Amino acid sequence: MEDINWLKQAISKLDEQEAKALLHVLLVRSEQHEENELSEILQSVKESLRRLSKNDGKIEGLETVHIVFGDSTGGSLKASFRETSYELTEEIIVLSDNFSVGPIESLHTRKGLESRFQWFKENYHPFFDDFKQYKAGMVKAVEKIKAITPDQQVVIWTGENAAEQTGLRIVLYLLDKKPNKVLELNTFKAFHENFMYSQLEEELFPRTSGELTPERLLLFYEQFELRPMRLAKRHALCDEGKNLLRMESLLRTWEHGELWHSNVDRDDDIIIRCAKYLHKEQSTYNFMKSARLIGEVIGHMQQYTGDEWIEFRLRALISKEVFVYRGDLQAMRLYEVKLNEEFLR
Repeated sequence: MEDINWLKQAISKLDEQEAKALLHVLLVRSEQHEENELSEILQSVKESLRRLSKNDGKIEGLETVHIVFGDSTGGSLKASFRETSYELTEEIIVLSDNFSVGPIESLHTRKGLESRFQWFKENYHPFFDDFKQYKAGMVKAVEKIKAITPDQQVVIWTGENAAEQTGLRIVLYLLDKKPNKVLELNTFKAFHENFMYSQLEEELFPRTSGELTPERLLLFYEQFELRPMRLAKRHALCDEGKNLLRMESLLRTWEHGELWHSNVDRDDDIIIRCAKYLHKEQSTYNFMKSARLIGEVIGHMQQYTGDEWIEFRLRALISKEVFVYRGDLQAMRLYEVKLNEEFLR
Protein backbone atom coordinates (compact mmCIF):
# COMPACT_ATOMS: atom_id res chain seq x y z
CA MET A 1 0.00 0.00 0.00
CA GLU A 2 2.85 2.39 0.85
CA ASP A 3 4.40 1.72 -2.57
CA ILE A 4 1.09 2.49 -4.28
CA ASN A 5 0.68 5.76 -2.39
CA TRP A 6 4.23 6.78 -3.27
CA LEU A 7 3.54 6.06 -6.95
CA LYS A 8 0.36 8.13 -6.88
CA GLN A 9 2.22 11.08 -5.38
CA ALA A 10 5.08 10.76 -7.90
CA ILE A 11 2.69 10.60 -10.87
CA SER A 12 0.72 13.60 -9.61
CA LYS A 13 3.90 15.70 -9.76
CA LEU A 14 4.49 14.97 -13.45
CA ASP A 15 3.56 17.54 -16.03
CA GLU A 16 1.89 16.44 -19.27
CA GLN A 17 5.15 16.32 -21.22
CA GLU A 18 6.90 14.11 -18.64
CA ALA A 19 3.89 11.79 -18.38
CA LYS A 20 3.76 11.34 -22.16
CA ALA A 21 7.50 10.63 -22.28
CA LEU A 22 7.27 7.92 -19.63
CA LEU A 23 4.25 6.33 -21.32
CA HIS A 24 6.10 6.33 -24.63
CA VAL A 25 9.13 4.61 -23.07
CA LEU A 26 6.90 1.99 -21.45
CA LEU A 27 5.04 1.17 -24.67
CA VAL A 28 8.14 1.07 -26.86
CA ARG A 29 10.06 -1.15 -24.45
CA SER A 30 7.11 -3.51 -23.98
CA GLU A 31 6.92 -3.98 -27.76
CA GLN A 32 10.61 -4.76 -27.97
CA HIS A 33 10.80 -7.32 -25.13
CA GLU A 34 9.27 -10.64 -24.21
CA GLU A 35 6.30 -10.76 -21.83
CA ASN A 36 8.39 -12.20 -18.99
CA GLU A 37 10.64 -9.11 -19.11
CA LEU A 38 7.75 -6.71 -18.56
CA SER A 39 8.33 -6.53 -14.79
CA GLU A 40 11.91 -5.31 -15.40
CA ILE A 41 10.58 -2.63 -17.74
CA LEU A 42 8.03 -1.49 -15.15
CA GLN A 43 10.77 -1.35 -12.52
CA SER A 44 12.82 0.86 -14.85
CA VAL A 45 9.89 3.22 -15.27
CA LYS A 46 9.40 3.33 -11.48
CA GLU A 47 13.05 4.31 -11.07
CA SER A 48 12.55 7.13 -13.59
CA LEU A 49 9.53 8.30 -11.59
CA ARG A 50 11.59 8.18 -8.40
CA ARG A 51 14.28 10.41 -9.93
CA LEU A 52 11.72 12.89 -11.26
CA SER A 53 9.88 13.10 -7.94
CA LYS A 54 13.13 13.66 -6.03
CA ASN A 55 13.98 16.66 -8.24
CA ASP A 56 10.52 18.26 -7.75
CA GLY A 57 11.58 21.46 -9.53
CA LYS A 58 15.12 21.56 -8.13
CA ILE A 59 18.20 20.06 -9.69
CA GLU A 60 20.10 18.45 -6.83
CA GLY A 61 22.59 15.61 -6.63
CA LEU A 62 23.35 15.73 -10.35
CA GLU A 63 26.85 16.45 -11.60
CA THR A 64 26.02 18.26 -14.84
CA VAL A 65 23.05 20.27 -16.09
CA HIS A 66 22.52 20.62 -19.85
CA ILE A 67 20.51 23.56 -21.16
CA VAL A 68 19.16 23.28 -24.71
CA PHE A 69 16.89 25.41 -26.87
CA GLY A 70 14.01 23.84 -28.76
CA ASP A 71 11.98 20.66 -28.29
CA SER A 72 13.73 18.94 -31.19
CA THR A 73 17.17 19.39 -29.62
CA GLY A 74 15.85 18.45 -26.20
CA GLY A 75 14.20 15.28 -27.45
CA SER A 76 17.30 14.22 -29.38
CA LEU A 77 19.66 14.83 -26.46
CA LYS A 78 17.39 12.91 -24.07
CA ALA A 79 17.27 10.03 -26.56
CA SER A 80 21.07 10.05 -26.89
CA PHE A 81 21.53 9.81 -23.10
CA ARG A 82 19.04 6.96 -22.72
CA GLU A 83 20.64 3.69 -21.65
CA THR A 84 23.91 5.51 -20.79
CA SER A 85 25.42 6.51 -17.45
CA TYR A 86 24.53 10.14 -18.25
CA GLU A 87 20.87 9.33 -17.65
CA LEU A 88 21.61 8.99 -13.93
CA THR A 89 24.16 11.76 -13.43
CA GLU A 90 23.06 14.55 -15.78
CA GLU A 91 19.92 16.64 -16.14
CA ILE A 92 18.54 18.23 -19.32
CA ILE A 93 16.59 21.48 -19.14
CA VAL A 94 14.71 22.32 -22.34
CA LEU A 95 13.77 25.91 -23.16
CA SER A 96 11.36 25.06 -25.97
CA ASP A 97 11.07 28.61 -27.23
CA ASN A 98 12.55 30.10 -30.41
CA PHE A 99 14.26 33.25 -29.13
CA SER A 100 15.05 34.65 -32.58
CA VAL A 101 11.49 36.00 -32.90
CA GLY A 102 8.91 37.65 -30.68
CA PRO A 103 9.30 40.02 -27.70
CA ILE A 104 11.83 39.04 -25.03
CA GLU A 105 11.66 42.09 -22.78
CA SER A 106 11.77 40.97 -19.11
CA LEU A 107 11.56 37.35 -20.26
CA HIS A 108 13.24 36.22 -17.04
CA THR A 109 10.13 37.27 -15.10
CA ARG A 110 6.59 35.85 -15.12
CA LYS A 111 5.31 39.22 -16.36
CA GLY A 112 7.73 39.13 -19.30
CA LEU A 113 6.77 35.55 -20.16
CA GLU A 114 3.10 36.51 -20.02
CA SER A 115 3.70 39.44 -22.41
CA ARG A 116 5.53 37.17 -24.84
CA PHE A 117 2.75 34.60 -24.88
CA GLN A 118 0.12 37.32 -25.27
CA TRP A 119 1.97 38.50 -28.38
CA PHE A 120 1.95 34.92 -29.70
CA LYS A 121 -1.76 34.67 -28.99
CA GLU A 122 -2.45 37.82 -31.00
CA ASN A 123 -0.12 37.11 -33.93
CA TYR A 124 0.33 33.33 -34.11
CA HIS A 125 -3.36 32.63 -33.53
CA PRO A 126 -3.53 29.41 -35.62
CA PHE A 127 -0.92 27.85 -33.32
CA PHE A 128 -2.19 29.08 -29.97
CA ASP A 129 -3.84 25.81 -28.90
CA ASP A 130 -0.40 24.36 -28.19
CA PHE A 131 0.84 27.34 -26.17
CA LYS A 132 -0.69 26.51 -22.78
CA GLN A 133 1.56 23.49 -22.33
CA TYR A 134 4.38 25.39 -24.04
CA LYS A 135 4.02 28.28 -21.60
CA ALA A 136 3.95 25.99 -18.55
CA GLY A 137 7.10 24.24 -19.79
CA MET A 138 8.91 27.56 -20.24
CA VAL A 139 8.00 28.77 -16.74
CA LYS A 140 9.19 25.48 -15.25
CA ALA A 141 12.45 25.57 -17.26
CA VAL A 142 13.30 29.11 -16.10
CA GLU A 143 12.62 28.12 -12.49
CA LYS A 144 14.88 25.07 -12.87
CA ILE A 145 17.71 27.23 -14.23
CA LYS A 146 17.39 29.59 -11.28
CA ALA A 147 17.46 26.55 -8.94
CA ILE A 148 20.77 25.15 -10.26
CA THR A 149 23.12 24.65 -7.31
CA PRO A 150 26.62 26.24 -7.30
CA ASP A 151 28.48 22.91 -7.43
CA GLN A 152 26.95 21.77 -10.72
CA GLN A 153 28.63 22.07 -14.10
CA VAL A 154 26.44 23.71 -16.76
CA VAL A 155 26.67 22.82 -20.46
CA ILE A 156 24.79 25.19 -22.79
CA TRP A 157 24.13 23.81 -26.30
CA THR A 158 24.22 26.43 -29.06
CA GLY A 159 24.66 26.84 -32.79
CA GLU A 160 25.29 29.56 -35.35
CA ASN A 161 21.80 31.05 -35.24
CA ALA A 162 19.98 33.88 -33.48
CA ALA A 163 17.63 31.59 -31.53
CA GLU A 164 20.33 29.66 -29.65
CA GLN A 165 22.71 32.61 -29.35
CA THR A 166 19.95 34.75 -27.83
CA GLY A 167 19.14 31.86 -25.50
CA LEU A 168 22.80 31.57 -24.48
CA ARG A 169 22.91 35.22 -23.42
CA ILE A 170 19.63 35.06 -21.50
CA VAL A 171 20.71 31.91 -19.63
CA LEU A 172 24.05 33.46 -18.70
CA TYR A 173 22.15 36.42 -17.30
CA LEU A 174 20.00 34.01 -15.26
CA LEU A 175 23.22 32.40 -13.98
CA ASP A 176 24.82 35.74 -13.13
CA LYS A 177 26.53 35.73 -9.70
CA LYS A 178 26.52 31.92 -9.65
CA PRO A 179 30.03 30.39 -9.46
CA ASN A 180 29.16 27.38 -11.65
CA LYS A 181 31.57 26.13 -14.29
CA VAL A 182 29.87 26.99 -17.61
CA LEU A 183 30.72 25.34 -20.93
CA GLU A 184 29.32 26.12 -24.38
CA LEU A 185 28.90 23.29 -26.89
CA ASN A 186 28.44 24.87 -30.33
CA THR A 187 27.04 22.08 -32.51
CA PHE A 188 27.84 23.88 -35.77
CA LYS A 189 31.53 24.08 -34.86
CA ALA A 190 31.51 20.52 -33.49
CA PHE A 191 29.92 19.20 -36.69
CA HIS A 192 32.46 20.83 -38.97
CA GLU A 193 35.36 19.82 -36.74
CA ASN A 194 34.28 16.16 -36.95
CA PHE A 195 33.00 16.09 -40.56
CA MET A 196 34.79 17.85 -43.41
CA TYR A 197 31.81 18.93 -45.50
CA SER A 198 32.82 22.26 -47.02
CA GLN A 199 29.61 22.51 -49.06
CA LEU A 200 27.48 22.01 -45.95
CA GLU A 201 29.49 24.69 -44.16
CA GLU A 202 28.74 27.14 -46.98
CA GLU A 203 25.06 26.20 -46.70
CA LEU A 204 25.24 26.87 -42.93
CA PHE A 205 24.27 23.31 -42.02
CA PRO A 206 23.26 22.61 -39.32
CA ARG A 207 21.24 25.80 -38.93
CA THR A 208 20.16 24.63 -35.46
CA SER A 209 21.18 21.87 -33.07
CA GLY A 210 17.74 20.33 -33.65
CA GLU A 211 18.76 19.27 -37.17
CA LEU A 212 21.27 16.77 -35.78
CA THR A 213 20.63 13.14 -34.85
CA PRO A 214 20.86 11.87 -31.25
CA GLU A 215 23.92 9.82 -32.24
CA ARG A 216 25.77 12.92 -33.42
CA LEU A 217 24.85 14.93 -30.34
CA LEU A 218 26.25 12.17 -28.13
CA LEU A 219 29.39 11.99 -30.29
CA PHE A 220 29.94 15.74 -29.95
CA TYR A 221 29.44 15.69 -26.20
CA GLU A 222 31.98 12.91 -25.76
CA GLN A 223 34.59 14.00 -28.34
CA PHE A 224 34.32 17.78 -28.82
CA GLU A 225 36.80 19.53 -26.54
CA LEU A 226 34.87 21.51 -23.96
CA ARG A 227 36.57 24.20 -21.93
CA PRO A 228 35.09 26.37 -19.18
CA MET A 229 33.95 29.71 -20.55
CA ARG A 230 36.42 32.46 -19.71
CA LEU A 231 35.11 34.93 -17.14
CA ALA A 232 35.60 37.92 -19.47
CA LYS A 233 33.51 36.27 -22.18
CA ARG A 234 30.90 35.14 -19.70
CA HIS A 235 30.54 38.63 -18.25
CA ALA A 236 30.32 40.18 -21.72
CA LEU A 237 27.60 37.76 -22.87
CA CYS A 238 25.78 38.19 -19.55
CA ASP A 239 25.73 41.96 -20.12
CA GLU A 240 24.38 41.36 -23.63
CA GLY A 241 21.66 39.20 -22.13
CA LYS A 242 20.80 41.93 -19.63
CA ASN A 243 20.47 44.44 -22.48
CA LEU A 244 18.41 42.02 -24.58
CA LEU A 245 15.91 41.68 -21.76
CA ARG A 246 15.44 45.48 -21.80
CA MET A 247 14.73 45.78 -25.53
CA GLU A 248 11.39 45.81 -27.32
CA SER A 249 12.53 44.32 -30.65
CA LEU A 250 10.62 41.43 -32.28
CA LEU A 251 13.31 39.96 -34.55
CA ARG A 252 16.96 39.03 -34.12
CA THR A 253 19.60 38.13 -36.71
CA TRP A 254 22.89 36.22 -36.35
CA GLU A 255 25.55 37.49 -38.76
CA HIS A 256 29.35 37.31 -38.73
CA GLY A 257 29.38 35.96 -35.18
CA GLU A 258 27.25 38.78 -33.79
CA LEU A 259 23.66 39.18 -32.70
CA TRP A 260 21.72 42.02 -34.33
CA HIS A 261 18.22 43.42 -33.94
CA SER A 262 16.41 43.45 -37.27
CA ASN A 263 13.40 45.10 -38.86
CA VAL A 264 10.23 43.05 -38.60
CA ASP A 265 9.94 42.91 -42.41
CA ARG A 266 13.42 41.43 -42.89
CA ASP A 267 12.08 38.20 -44.43
CA ASP A 268 9.43 39.70 -46.71
CA ASP A 269 11.71 39.90 -49.73
CA ILE A 270 12.59 36.20 -49.64
CA ILE A 271 8.88 35.32 -49.31
CA ILE A 272 8.19 37.32 -52.49
CA ARG A 273 11.19 35.81 -54.33
CA CYS A 274 10.13 32.27 -53.45
CA ALA A 275 6.58 33.01 -54.58
CA LYS A 276 7.91 34.27 -57.95
CA TYR A 277 9.93 31.08 -58.33
CA LEU A 278 6.92 28.87 -57.58
CA HIS A 279 4.75 30.85 -60.01
CA LYS A 280 7.41 30.39 -62.66
CA GLU A 281 7.24 26.63 -62.08
CA GLN A 282 3.50 26.68 -62.73
CA SER A 283 2.22 26.34 -66.24
CA THR A 284 -0.41 28.98 -65.42
CA TYR A 285 -0.68 31.80 -62.90
CA ASN A 286 -2.53 29.93 -60.13
CA PHE A 287 -3.06 30.01 -56.38
CA MET A 288 -0.63 27.91 -54.34
CA LYS A 289 -1.01 26.32 -50.92
CA SER A 290 0.31 28.71 -48.28
CA ALA A 291 2.12 25.78 -46.58
CA ARG A 292 3.90 25.04 -49.89
CA LEU A 293 5.21 28.60 -50.08
CA ILE A 294 6.22 28.69 -46.40
CA GLY A 295 8.11 25.41 -46.81
CA GLU A 296 9.97 26.83 -49.83
CA VAL A 297 10.94 29.92 -47.84
CA ILE A 298 12.16 27.90 -44.83
CA GLY A 299 14.28 25.75 -47.17
CA HIS A 300 16.07 28.77 -48.65
CA MET A 301 16.52 30.95 -45.56
CA GLN A 302 19.89 31.36 -43.93
CA GLN A 303 18.34 32.71 -40.73
CA TYR A 304 16.34 30.37 -38.51
CA THR A 305 12.91 31.65 -37.50
CA GLY A 306 10.36 28.82 -37.73
CA ASP A 307 7.31 28.44 -39.94
CA GLU A 308 5.02 30.34 -37.52
CA TRP A 309 7.00 33.54 -38.07
CA ILE A 310 6.98 33.16 -41.88
CA GLU A 311 3.22 32.55 -41.82
CA PHE A 312 2.84 35.69 -39.68
CA ARG A 313 4.79 37.70 -42.26
CA LEU A 314 2.82 36.16 -45.14
CA ARG A 315 -0.43 37.36 -43.55
CA ALA A 316 1.17 40.82 -43.15
CA LEU A 317 1.94 40.84 -46.91
CA ILE A 318 -1.64 39.81 -47.62
CA SER A 319 -2.85 42.79 -45.59
CA LYS A 320 -0.57 45.04 -47.71
CA GLU A 321 -2.08 43.50 -50.89
CA VAL A 322 1.27 42.10 -52.00
CA PHE A 323 -0.51 38.73 -52.07
CA VAL A 324 -4.13 37.84 -52.70
CA TYR A 325 -5.65 34.84 -51.01
CA ARG A 326 -8.65 32.56 -50.97
CA GLY A 327 -9.83 30.47 -48.03
CA ASP A 328 -9.66 31.01 -44.27
CA LEU A 329 -6.67 32.80 -42.73
CA GLN A 330 -7.32 31.19 -39.34
CA ALA A 331 -5.07 28.24 -40.22
CA MET A 332 -2.18 27.77 -42.65
CA ARG A 333 -3.71 24.68 -44.21
CA LEU A 334 -6.99 26.46 -44.96
CA TYR A 335 -5.89 29.11 -47.45
CA GLU A 336 -4.00 29.57 -50.71
CA VAL A 337 -2.11 32.59 -52.02
CA LYS A 338 -0.69 34.10 -55.15
CA LEU A 339 1.33 37.24 -55.79
CA ASN A 340 -0.51 40.34 -56.90
CA GLU A 341 0.31 40.63 -60.61
CA GLU A 342 2.17 43.94 -60.24
CA PHE A 343 4.62 42.28 -57.81
CA LEU A 344 4.93 39.27 -60.08
CA ARG A 345 6.59 41.54 -62.64
